[in-house]
Amino acid sequence: MATNTEWDYAPLHAYLGQLASFDEQEWQYLDDLLSIKHFNKKTYFQTASKQCKSVGFILQGCVRWVKNLNGMEKTFDFAIENEFVTDYVSILMQKPGDVDIIAVEDTTMICMEADSLLKLFDRSMAWQKAGRHLAEQTACYTMERLVASYYETPQLRYEQLMNTAPELFLRIPHHILANYLGITKETLSRLRHTIK
Repeated sequence: MATNTEWDYAPLHAYLGQLASFDEQEWQYLDDLLSIKHFNKKTYFQTASKQCKSVGFILQGCVRWVKNLNGMEKTFDFAIENEFVTDYVSILMQKPGDVDIIAVEDTTMICMEADSLLKLFDRSMAWQKAGRHLAEQTACYTMERLVASYYETPQLRYEQLMNTAPELFLRIPHHILANYLGITKETLSRLRHTIK
């Protein structure tokens, strides 16, 4: 387990500082909510059937979102450094989630309780602005993913992943990447060879 002395909150401050301007007191409101947590490879940040109560921000590592369909795992998203990790639907609807969030690598996050974070967004205009921007980013990303899942071929999704996050191909086992793209490992291997 990493301790707060080994890591700091600077990456999260830098990310949020792009969304709004905060004074020292407003940063302190946030820092009072934060802790550093470490998740070993293959351990769970969030378990399906339980209500999600935490939000993470990755300092180091990678996680994946997994939906279990009739005993078959379907990976449908990833997050890496400087990205948020949570089950927004479970938090906002206050109901058990239906996805697992699992560490693909040993992963260290800044974590906070979701209820406390939602209350923080009401403390000042700056935090309201940041919360609005985060919600807008999430909505846009979700819509883009939905459209891609309906209309894009596996090859196009592969090419876009190579363009936007090529490091995933070095960090994530190929069977998980193939599962995410909706293809077999063999098809992924052929795609990689063809596109090279």
